[in-house]
Amino acid sequence: MPLWVWISVSLVAGITLGVIIWTMSYPRVATTISQTPGPELPEHLAPGWYAQCSKCGKARTLASVGGIRIGANRGAKKATLGWCRACQGLRIVRIIHKSRLVGRVDT
Repeated sequence: MPLWVWISVSLVAGITLGVIIWTMSYPRVATTISQTPGPELPEHLAPGWYAQCSKCGKARTLASVGGIRIGANRGAKKATLGWCRACQGLRIVRIIHKSRLVGRVDT
């Protein structure tokens, strides 16, 4: 048999197997996702740290957005990509300590 037949058969078999496995596991995945708690973490995992949007300046506690920062350098400049609830968009979010915080704070 030509090589393209072997490749086609392998592709069809792999896709079919993937669809079967996904169909069987979908209810369990959906249940797990629906029962997963939100990203709000205990405040002691990021004491005094805030996530501040670089566009609107609104800040929330780092633990409330799912961040962990223990024993970090307070003067360090740290940023990440995150969702701003105020802007309703994907933004660069600065991670700053409350001693250097300037702007609106939303708890």
